Amino acid sequence: MIIGIVMLIDKDKPFYSVVQVAEILGITADRLRTYDEQQLVFPTRREKDNKRLYSELDIEWLKDVRELISKNKMNIYSFKVVWKILKAMSKKDFQKLMMENKEDEIFQIFARIKNNPNFDK
Repeated sequence: MIIGIVMLIDKDKPFYSVVQVAEILGITADRLRTYDEQQLVFPTRREKDNKRLYSELDIEWLKDVRELISKNKMNIYSFKVVWKILKAMSKKDFQKLMMENKEDEIFQIFARIKNNPNFDK
């Protein structure tokens, strides 16, 4: 008989370090710091030592950002422009755009990004 342990993780609770997140994403810690400096992600800063900490939601966000940047050849500036456009779209217009392009992988990523709490930061 196999007994499993189910852990409920608060996906918004920051506890991953820069090094851990970089390893999860397959990037260098310096690249992750660049994303922070370019305001693509907003990690929590621990008061006692100013250390950056990331949540599961931050990691999900960064995976989607990385996919757009690396697989779809989008640079940081282009991503930020798309991000602003998506923020400016009405919910109705966004839903219409998604329906018209639901089979397109890049629009599926846009939908995940728009649904992540980091989108509105």
